[in-house]
Amino acid sequence: MRTMLTGAFIALLMTFTAFAQQTSQTRLSSFYPGDSTLRLQGKQDSVTLALPLAAGQEVKNAAISIEAVNSKALIKPRSILNVRFNNATIGQIHLDPERPSISSQVTIPASLWRSGFNNLTFAVSQHYANQCVDGGAPELWSEINLYNSMLSVTTQRAQASPVIQDLSGFFSPGIGAQDNVTLVTVKDDDDSIFTHSLPGVAQALALRNQYKPLSITYQEAASKPALPPLPDAGKWDDALAQRYQKSSWYMAETKADQVHALIGTRSALKPFLSDALHQRISGPFLAMDQTPQVKSEQTTLVEGTTRLIVSGETAEQVRQAALTLGLMDDALNPDSVLQIDAEESSKVSLSGRSLRPGQQYTFAQIGQRDIVMRGEDSFSQPLTFHLPADFYVPENASVSLKLDFGYGAAFGPGSMMNILVNDELVHGLTLDNPNGQSFQDYALEIPARHLRGGINTINFDVVMRAPVTGQACDDISGSHLIFQVRNSSEIEFPEAGQVATQPDLALFRDTAFPFARINNDDPVAIYINDEGMTSAALTLSAKLAQVAGMPLPDIQIEQGLQSSLTDNAIILSTPEALPDTFSSDYTTSLTATKRWPYRLQNELHNRIRRVADDKGHAPLTTRGATTQQSGLEDMAVLIAEKNPASESTGNVYIIATQTPELMTTRINELVSLSLWGQMAGDFFSWQDAESPLLAMQVADQFEMGEAGNGWLSLRMWLSNNPWYWLVGVALIVIISTFIAVLLLRRRNKAMTEQW
Repeated sequence: MRTMLTGAFIALLMTFTAFAQQTSQTRLSSFYPGDSTLRLQGKQDSVTLALPLAAGQEVKNAAISIEAVNSKALIKPRSILNVRFNNATIGQIHLDPERPSISSQVTIPASLWRSGFNNLTFAVSQHYANQCVDGGAPELWSEINLYNSMLSVTTQRAQASPVIQDLSGFFSPGIGAQDNVTLVTVKDDDDSIFTHSLPGVAQALALRNQYKPLSITYQEAASKPALPPLPDAGKWDDALAQRYQKSSWYMAETKADQVHALIGTRSALKPFLSDALHQRISGPFLAMDQTPQVKSEQTTLVEGTTRLIVSGETAEQVRQAALTLGLMDDALNPDSVLQIDAEESSKVSLSGRSLRPGQQYTFAQIGQRDIVMRGEDSFSQPLTFHLPADFYVPENASVSLKLDFGYGAAFGPGSMMNILVNDELVHGLTLDNPNGQSFQDYALEIPARHLRGGINTINFDVVMRAPVTGQACDDISGSHLIFQVRNSSEIEFPEAGQVATQPDLALFRDTAFPFARINNDDPVAIYINDEGMTSAALTLSAKLAQVAGMPLPDIQIEQGLQSSLTDNAIILSTPEALPDTFSSDYTTSLTATKRWPYRLQNELHNRIRRVADDKGHAPLTTRGATTQQSGLEDMAVLIAEKNPASESTGNVYIIATQTPELMTTRINELVSLSLWGQMAGDFFSWQDAESPLLAMQVADQFEMGEAGNGWLSLRMWLSNNPWYWLVGVALIVIISTFIAVLLLRRRNKAMTEQW
């Protein structure tokens, strides 16, 4: 009997553990920015991957499966692939020339994991002989297939009463964190909760996910639940009904290890909260709340879960709470409840994230530490900074760099430093002084045309080689080599205006422009023609906040297409609900009868010819359009064009799918890391998360600049259309010549008459 009870207890414990734990399997290529085939070259080489672990997660077990291949020229006793995790060696694999294909599994001890980034290092020692090995010999190589190599991790959330400090643990790019969240509002609550506060909460949670997309699901809850029938014909009593009311009964699916958000005014949330928590709502309010589990006999009706409460006494206070959620640092809030002083909340501004034109900054002010490189290898260290999305300078403007750097003694042939700005080589220097050298205020003038709005990168690519003795089998270790760029180095930007060529999906994907603009707080709306598209709209607004790097409180969600739109707007719609006004620039109708302009077809035809390198091809320039009877089916289309329904110059971004249900799927694919970065031009279509069907520039472009400064827009327009400039100059020359000739004739006539 005791054995049976013990067995039942163990089975119950295993069931609970299996429920509480979650296992994730991820390709190692997801943690590496380069090619999925990792090549390790030379006598010794190593590459480190950063594996993030979400805070509050406890690793129970973890392992990596490695798929690799090595050169058949290696010798087995001295050729080894070492696998290290946080500097501890966890595996050693012989590189066998007789069996060059490797398939191995390495266990990662749970005790080595820590919250944040963990270093997984692959290091090889490769030899083709026991002596006199040329470290750069081409036969010294190994390749790890990161796409086929998998990381398997089983995690469990630490059991504790949730506090606001734990919120970043639920949402982060780390292993074990959520990649989706449900936002819930209460039926018949204030309409501005849906319009303003809902996108604010979505953005705040997505910002905690940093670069990793967050899928948003929206639900609306009735103020009072309909009690379901109890199993075994049981009856509801008052205590059980009250417990059910305070639980997460409104969730379509509850998970004990995930958090959802309940958003609403104090009066609307009263039926959902305990009396103690409800009474604490005074002004903008945030709280982490644990809902009770509801059971009847042995049946669980509602699972207990964690929820985030975003509330206030008025709708404006709820909006203020949502904004604070996007700005605050969770680590500074160890309590489960946060009451906010609305009067002291600061205004959100993108200017704090971008560097200002006309200013000078040290690398330290940009956030860069001293750059130090050691050993014999090739290094690349980026300096990343942001500029306003509509950053515009004249063609002759330049950026000044004053570098403080130096290198040590005994550098060998081939040692050099190259400087690249956004992948454009701007300067090179040979490191050939045998005694080393140090530079102070090493001045470089870089054409400002290499910079762009949004993220910019200055790369210091340094190759350090050991000296050569000239003697056979006499290799010198390069461990003494050192190169340093000090963060006292300075960069000075020229004066710049605010103007950009639109529409431009590449600028939109990189900076969220024009929905995130410096010195512009005009409202921006996402219009949906069906309530079923709310989740898609929230997911898109969350992605825009991630791209901008901060909350965008001016984004609101509106139901229905209106005759007058905000200057810059996004429309989510089915084809039949989209007015023809918004497709005038394309002469395109996205309804069941689709009208595709020849211009779009010409672009596709000519692009294929260019890729095929058909030198005898004359560009196709047919005019007109084709009309066809078909629907979008599984395809989604994104069109950007000048907004015909705004009072001033602006953009409208139209995303269309055949059904409202399909919109959520396609938006989740669009914001994915694999697809978002491929947007370009002003016409983009796709039907999966891997690759677009089409991306091109179709509509005529226009210039969007700061209000009251039309000269900048004209200047950029002339820069983008130099033929107009040349024609204008030619006309001026011709007219001036004509006037000069006319005046000379008159003067000659007058002088002749005087004779």
